[in-house]
Amino acid sequence: MHRVTAKRLLCVCAFLMSFFVGIASAQSTKTVAVKVSDKTQTINNKEYYVHIVEQGQTLFSIARAYGLKYYDAVIKTDIHLMKVGDTVWLPKNDQSVAAVVANAQAVTAPANMVHYIKIEPGQTLYSLSREYGVTVDQIIEANPELKTEQLKAGQMLKIPPKGEVKAESGERKAESVEAQQQAEQKAREEKARAEAEQKARAEAEQKAREEKARAEAEQRARAEAAKKEAKESSSVDAIAQPIISFGNSDNIDATTATMRRPVVNPYPFAEVPMDFPKTQAPYYNFSTVSSFNYQVRDRQDSKRLFVTVIMPLNLSKLNEISTSKFDIEQRGKKEYKVFEFIQFYEGILMALDELQSQGIDIVLNVVDLTSDKDEDVVAAFNSHNVANSDFVVALLVKKPFAKLAELAKQHQVFVINPFSSRAEVVNDNPYVVKCMPSVEGTVKGMLDIVAKSHRGGNLYVLHSNNKGNSTDEKLYYGELQRQLGERKDIKYTFFDWGANAKLVSTLKSTADNVIISIYDQDKNKNTVFATTLLNRLSALNKNVPVLITTNNYFTEFPNVDFEQLQHLNYTTVTMGYLDYNNQKHKDFIDTYKDKFRTEPNTLYAGVAHDIMLYFSTALWRQGAEFWRNPQKFSAPSGMLFPFSLRQSSPTGGYENQLPDIYQMNNYKLVPVK
Repeated sequence: MHRVTAKRLLCVCAFLMSFFVGIASAQSTKTVAVKVSDKTQTINNKEYYVHIVEQGQTLFSIARAYGLKYYDAVIKTDIHLMKVGDTVWLPKNDQSVAAVVANAQAVTAPANMVHYIKIEPGQTLYSLSREYGVTVDQIIEANPELKTEQLKAGQMLKIPPKGEVKAESGERKAESVEAQQQAEQKAREEKARAEAEQKARAEAEQKAREEKARAEAEQRARAEAAKKEAKESSSVDAIAQPIISFGNSDNIDATTATMRRPVVNPYPFAEVPMDFPKTQAPYYNFSTVSSFNYQVRDRQDSKRLFVTVIMPLNLSKLNEISTSKFDIEQRGKKEYKVFEFIQFYEGILMALDELQSQGIDIVLNVVDLTSDKDEDVVAAFNSHNVANSDFVVALLVKKPFAKLAELAKQHQVFVINPFSSRAEVVNDNPYVVKCMPSVEGTVKGMLDIVAKSHRGGNLYVLHSNNKGNSTDEKLYYGELQRQLGERKDIKYTFFDWGANAKLVSTLKSTADNVIISIYDQDKNKNTVFATTLLNRLSALNKNVPVLITTNNYFTEFPNVDFEQLQHLNYTTVTMGYLDYNNQKHKDFIDTYKDKFRTEPNTLYAGVAHDIMLYFSTALWRQGAEFWRNPQKFSAPSGMLFPFSLRQSSPTGGYENQLPDIYQMNNYKLVPVK
């Protein structure tokens, strides 16, 4: 069976996260506006707004109406079963209270609110002026972008306030001033109380740190004393030596602790498995021809695989979480910042269960690395015998991963990067494996769809000529130019979004259009770009183009209308998207929920599961030969996402070549084969 040294430390995490549930949407053919409710309910001493799902509402639109993110909402049913009449609970916090108050004000004083409307067929400036009680000139003044008074269906328009609020009477104004003063006084008291509580917590934390430091000093002293005693008395039998406890005593087998030398480790790493190899395996003697011209080490053992997982689990902070008071609000405050990493670890455990049922024995070596300092990465690598692993999975950010990759190259051990989109992680390092689909594979997948579904059509690649455009946009731009230059089956134009006003007229004059968007600036510019583009394309009632994008941002933007995405046959490249309509994905979700009592994240758990399943099965079936020719390995049947490796360059590492492409169908993303 597989052994996991950090499993006991992390088992509490599944319980802590049991209050979370997944995303859901009501079955509907059309999204509708959400009217917020001020009805509340107290659950586990926390207050929530209670919302009843109506026809056409989705969890995205409901949460947005209350000023929250979709993952803040709580439902009691599976995501794929949420229906009209179900209850959604929204945490009552500053954002949701503000949204409810704003809605109440809009109801009681609609004349003083700015309206944003979507033009319906037949509406005119005059009819709108009559409907909202303003003049045509006021509407034109509020919408300076209007070039003509002729409106188009689908066009977004701002309706100005009807008039100014009348001055308050002296008595009413005095009451308002008094109420404001009382509110300010209450706010000051709340702030003082919060500061006092924060100071008390800081003092308690300082005391805990001092106690920990004192305990560690005593432990080191005992270890040194034991070491000295053992050295002075060589005749003492090993079994008779005193038991020296270190790390988490619950993780130490009392029958074997006496046989080991204690490791005094200043870093918050988990224990090294007792049977983890102490030396590296010899180099593999290859008999087959391969393009991989670097040394590869053999498997450590013919009967087991040794795998190291390195990521910032922050195990030392687990005791800061109250299991009796834990709820969604605590996650929102980010008192414990690695819930997604816990789900990544739990995805690994899911794969280990599957591997064990197939007779594949895994020894898992977990390293809790929270520092990004080079010296700490080196210390973790050395103290945990990472070089002696059959492969390493490293969920680390840019700087610590770069150092770890350097060490992996020195010791010829392969390290897996789960989520980085940066091509440079595999540059000049043949021992790095990048799981995110390569730019080359993603572009090829998109162009294949264009050629197959829109033969003879016109492709427009939207980009920006901004000097500050992102690295990803530059990579996609260059790769699209290269591949389109080699293909003869696609007519294409690169279209600078700075000249976007010409886009609509251009699309009107052509029969079949496809748009690939690689535009990527900062978050605010991306939001404006997506909203503007979708509005303009949706207004075209004829020759509607298909929209393909290199990322799935559009479905995440709060103002994006799913009707527009459906109308445009929106297609996107995803990574780790759990499809609730896919039976294999649904089985994984259901098993995960049964095991960990929470809904899996749409990214971390599934990707971790696939990484462990893919590489463990490959090494079990093919041994170290797999690293020479990964293209000859067929992915196991339990994989959730497509995966195929190819060396990025003669001196670079491996990259996944298969993008996961989905299309909007009936307001849901479904896979494109």
